[in-house]
Amino acid sequence: MSSTGLPLVAWVLATRAGEAAFELLGDARLVAERLDGTVGILLVLPEPVDPSPLVQHGADRVCQWVSPGAGLLTRVAAAESVTRERPARLVLASGGCEGREWAARLAARAGWKLASPALMAQVAPQGILEVTALDSAGRLSRPLRARPGETIVATFRPGVAEAMPPDLRRRGTCLQHAAAAVPEPVRLVQSRPANPETVDIRYAPRLVAGGRGVGSREGFESLRRFARRIGAGIAASRMAVDLGWIEPGRQVGQTGKTVKPDLYVACGISGAPHHLAGMSEAKHIVAMNTDPEAPIFKSAHLGLVADLHEILREADRMLPDDVTEKSIP
Repeated sequence: MSSTGLPLVAWVLATRAGEAAFELLGDARLVAERLDGTVGILLVLPEPVDPSPLVQHGADRVCQWVSPGAGLLTRVAAAESVTRERPARLVLASGGCEGREWAARLAARAGWKLASPALMAQVAPQGILEVTALDSAGRLSRPLRARPGETIVATFRPGVAEAMPPDLRRRGTCLQHAAAAVPEPVRLVQSRPANPETVDIRYAPRLVAGGRGVGSREGFESLRRFARRIGAGIAASRMAVDLGWIEPGRQVGQTGKTVKPDLYVACGISGAPHHLAGMSEAKHIVAMNTDPEAPIFKSAHLGLVADLHEILREADRMLPDDVTEKSIP
C-alpha cells in the first residue's frame, strides 16, 4: 500500500524525466483513478534529477535508481526489484528500442503479458484491465485482458499516450536508491544511423515519394538522387509500383505501408484517398504537382504548383552531393 492507503496500480519505466515520461504518466493516471489506486515511476539514470515535475504530471511515487554506467540489465534488475516490492496491474515503458527491450525482458522474467507496441490501456467492467496491442506496422490490433492479480507490460510510442497538465499542488513520495551497475554481456561501442536508402520506409525520418507524375523509372532515379542529397528514403504511390518503376516495399497507402516521417515530399502524386491514408500524419508535407486542383494540396503544409523535373534539376544544381543535418537550407 502507498502512503495514501491506496494500492499502487501502475508503474512507469523511464530513463529520463521528460515529455515521454509525462505522456506515460498521463495514461497510467487514468487507469489508476479507475481502479482507485496510485502511480509510481521508476527512473534508472546515472545522476538523480528533480522529481517535482514527475509528481506534478501524475506520479504518486518517484523511485530513482541511480547507477552510473547502467545498461539494460541494470534497468531490468531495478524494475524487477520495485515491481516485486510493490506489484502493479500495469507497467508502461517507452515504445523506442530501449523501452521495448526493457519491457520485453521484464515481462519474460516475471511471466507477465506483453503488449508492444500498444495503442491504449483502459479499465473494463469487473475491474478487468484491457490493453489494445498493435502489430509492428500499427495496422492490426488485438485486446489483451488482465484480471485482478495479473499484470500487463505495455509500450507506447511517443505521442500515443497523453500527458496531463502539471498540477503544482500534487504531492508524492520520492525515493533514491544507489546501486552498482550490473555487468553487461553486450556493450555499445558505436551508434550509427540507418542508411536512409535501405531502411524500411516506416522508420525513415524523411521520405521523398513519387507517383505517376514522375513519368518513368528514370524519373525515379532523379528522385533517388534528390532524396540522397537531403538524407531521405525513397517511397512511392501504388500507381508507380503498378507501373514497375519502383519495388513494392516502397509503396505508401492502404495497400502499402503507413508512414509518419518528419518530412514527406510528394512528387507527382495526385493524392488519392488510399495514398493519403498512409502518409497524412507526417509532420511536414511538401507537395509538387502541375495540377493546382490535386487533392494532395489539401493535406500539404507547403504546395508547389510546378514541374517537379524542373525543381529536381534546380536541386541538383544547388545542393551538394553530401548533405548533412546542418547543411540543409
